[in-house]
Amino acid sequence: MSTQGHETEQKKYPYRTIAQCRPWYLVIYHIAWLVYHIFFWLRVVGRENIPDGPAVICPRHCTAADPPIACFGLTRKQPARLMAKKELIEIPVFGKLLYLLGAFPVNRGANDMSSIKNALRCLKEGSKLIMFPEGTRVHEGEASEAKTGAIMFALRSGAPLVPVYLTRAKPFHRMTMVFGEPYHPQIAGRRATPEEYQRLADELLGKIYALESQVK
Repeated sequence: MSTQGHETEQKKYPYRTIAQCRPWYLVIYHIAWLVYHIFFWLRVVGRENIPDGPAVICPRHCTAADPPIACFGLTRKQPARLMAKKELIEIPVFGKLLYLLGAFPVNRGANDMSSIKNALRCLKEGSKLIMFPEGTRVHEGEASEAKTGAIMFALRSGAPLVPVYLTRAKPFHRMTMVFGEPYHPQIAGRRATPEEYQRLADELLGKIYALESQVK
C-alpha cells in the first residue's frame, strides 16, 4: 500500500481510543452475551488466565462467528480490539458497528503499516488485541498453517500471548472457549530471525490445539 493509501485509510477510519469504544462495547456486550448464550450455549474455561493489562489474544479460527465470540468471551471489563479484514469493516451497518466497537481494518495481502501501527497503539494503550494465528478460517478437515503476525506484535510490544481454543460454532449446540496460560515468546538475540518467527508461530498454534483436551 502506498503512503497516499495509508493516509486515505487513516482519514476514513481514524484511530478510536479505548475510551471512545467502551460505551458502545458495554451496550453491545450485554446483547451479544445473551445471544451467544442462547444460540451457542457458550461455556468459558480458564478466564482466570486472562492477564491484566495488554495481551495478544490468539484464538483458533473455524467459523464466521469466531471474531465476536472471541471478543465477548472476555469479561465486559476487558474490551477487546479486533484487527478485521477491510472487507468486513466496509459492510454497511455491520462494518460501522464493528468500527465503533473498536475493530480496525487491515488490508490483507499488502504491507499495511497503518493497521500495524493501530495494533501496537492498542497494546500500548493497555487493550486486549485479538489475532487469529491461522489468518483465516480453517474448515473441517483442512490443515492449518501458523502466521507470524501475533508473534510480531508480542515481541514488539512486550505483551504476552494468550492461546485460546474455540470449538466449532453450531446453533443450539454447546460451544466451549478455553483460555490457556499467558506466556512471552523467547528469542535468542535482540531481533527474531524469520526462522524464529515461524518456529514461535508454530509453537503458539501447538499450544492452542493442546487446549482441546480441556473441552468437555
